[in-house]
Amino acid sequence: MLAQKPREAGTHFEADAQRHDEKKLEELSQAPELGAANPFAARMQEFRAQRALREKMDKFLREEGVAVVLQPSRGEHGTIFTGGAGSRNVGAAPGFPTMVVAIEHYSRVWRLTEKGISVKLEINIKNRFYEEDSLGYNVIAEIPGTDKKLKDEVVMLGGHLDSWHSGTGTTDNAVGCAVAMEAVRILKALGVQPRRTIRVALWSGEEQGLLGSRGYVKKHFADPAVMQPTPEHEKFAGYFNLDNGTGKIRGVYLQGNDMVRPIFEAWLKPFNDLGAKTLTIRDTGGTDHLSFDAVGLPGFQFIQDEIDYDTRTHHTNMDVFDHAIKGDLMQASVIMASFVYHTAMREEKLPREQMPKPQQGPRFTFQ
Repeated sequence: MLAQKPREAGTHFEADAQRHDEKKLEELSQAPELGAANPFAARMQEFRAQRALREKMDKFLREEGVAVVLQPSRGEHGTIFTGGAGSRNVGAAPGFPTMVVAIEHYSRVWRLTEKGISVKLEINIKNRFYEEDSLGYNVIAEIPGTDKKLKDEVVMLGGHLDSWHSGTGTTDNAVGCAVAMEAVRILKALGVQPRRTIRVALWSGEEQGLLGSRGYVKKHFADPAVMQPTPEHEKFAGYFNLDNGTGKIRGVYLQGNDMVRPIFEAWLKPFNDLGAKTLTIRDTGGTDHLSFDAVGLPGFQFIQDEIDYDTRTHHTNMDVFDHAIKGDLMQASVIMASFVYHTAMREEKLPREQMPKPQQGPRFTFQ
């Protein structure tokens, strides 16, 4: 079954990749207008609606005896964007057999069938649902603090390990993990003695709903459903995340916490000539800093150059090593190391907002 009529897939006359120019960074630095819609919240609402519709469609397709559904990719030039087509829960009914096809190939099949010409397709799908161990595993390492008063306090940095199946997950998010690892390697190589403990986390299950970071935060700091902080909550200094592709760091999303602005301005100043100087009060979503922010802890995602993240690599078969930009990742590693070091060394923890009210049900879902 062909899922839908294809759109026209023309040739691109603009580059797939781009960096933030000064105009874009200036726009980003401005606070959103009062009452402006939250694009991430809107995307999550759309996702939930699509998931509910998909469940109804699966039931209908099975009843009609459809063997497989073909969907056109939203990318061109052989780029195939993929997603989930079934539940991750053990014991749930298998997802309906679904394949995403390059738009150019899908359109050819559509045109032939539209003209009444029979098309014969041979499709071989082999997969497996692993039920032996349904857990996800975070990877945690740390540099112990040295200050007698502050060594029990923690500053964290990280990215997520899991990725989609069509590529190797280089820009989403092996590069974030690599930058976090390189940042702590730099600090170790310099022989610094951080006052607070520096802890690096490589999260699992981000693509299924921030599961790794949410589970860690719930266990160590607070359950968003009740908002009762643990003793570790008070000793947490801050979290820094990288998960928007291979582009270099251009600044920080303050996540509504304007109290950190003068602190981050000072920390970014040495890197202004490397293009990192933008601070925005805006929130950004879809990645693991949200798990910390959800329980009132200072968690931040860096602003990055987009490069070809949305047009070519994000959740695609092109998300491979060839699209990692070495110089950008070196710049990001140095900036992340600096932010983590300053957080570990300052006399006080980073300012934090008030504890949110308890959340009923999962606040964040991302795929």
